[in-house]
Amino acid sequence: MPGGKGNIKPEEGKQFSSDYQPEEKWTEKKALALGEDLIAWLKETDEDGADKGNILVNEFLVVERELYPQLLTYLRDKFSSFSKLYNRAKVIQETKLVKYGIKDQLNASMTKFTLINNHDWKDRIESDNKTTMKLEQITGTEVL
Repeated sequence: MPGGKGNIKPEEGKQFSSDYQPEEKWTEKKALALGEDLIAWLKETDEDGADKGNILVNEFLVVERELYPQLLTYLRDKFSSFSKLYNRAKVIQETKLVKYGIKDQLNASMTKFTLINNHDWKDRIESDNKTTMKLEQITGTEVL
């Protein structure tokens, strides 16, 4: 079976070169259509107007559309217009995770895990500097 640059026969097709490039599979128009479909899927409701529970962006891409997850990164980097739609979809996802987490409709540990790993959430750690400030004010000396 012929293959590779040197083994392609003229009757089997053209070799890629600077003069011959195949047509782009993902145009901006197709990317924007995918982004709009993603947002519509995330907002989808049933006949009673209740949210269908579509939350995960990758579920839409991999399960619903049978595409590979790296496609989002490729399209986001290639088209700024798609990047804006993708960012909206991520905000919708984040909002739904918080909403359903608060309503106790999702596993709290998994919701927290997803928010931390996919939405840059952090556990809040507060330190109490009030004691140090008061001591410094009373003594007039710096506390180390």
